[in-house]
Amino acid sequence: MAGLPHFDNSTAATNYYEPIFLNQFEVIINLPSVIQGTNDALLVEHVTDITGLPELTGVATVDQYYKFARRTFASGVPKKTDAQLKINFEVNLNEENDAYVYNMMRAWGDLTFDPLNGRQGLKKDYIGSIKVVLFNKAQEIFREFNFNPAYLYDTLTVMDLGYKKDGLYKLTANFQCDSYKETRIGAIEV
Repeated sequence: MAGLPHFDNSTAATNYYEPIFLNQFEVIINLPSVIQGTNDALLVEHVTDITGLPELTGVATVDQYYKFARRTFASGVPKKTDAQLKINFEVNLNEENDAYVYNMMRAWGDLTFDPLNGRQGLKKDYIGSIKVVLFNKAQEIFREFNFNPAYLYDTLTVMDLGYKKDGLYKLTANFQCDSYKETRIGAIEV
């Protein structure tokens, strides 16, 4: 008999298991080597959120029939093996009036295609990497993603200006990641 719900009847409660807080993370971005510089570390300070972290790689189903009775199997081909991340940044100006977050992302995008001169880049020159670390409030890591290679694949957020607006410029960068590795504490090996 399980008994009535009570603090003492809960393993999670009596062992003080911490919940996962969705604001306990860090994003580390390694720019392509051509544009790495002294401001790279500042990118971490301006990340506000990230979406698109991959979860279970789903597969489609395939059907077989015996007369009208259907049976299903997991497909032999996964639905997706890459990841597409969306990272939002707040953009500041430094003492030189440099919008450094925007300028780093723009330089990265220009490595694939520079709209000012028409130059197109080679993948080996426009790829970087992204690391996302999830931790508890004591900063003990429980999950980690390493995306490599990663590159910008969409336009940056346009500055929509207006005299009656008082909002801040927030930049959204979309990244295509061909491959990733995930590490989880307590992962069950199969």
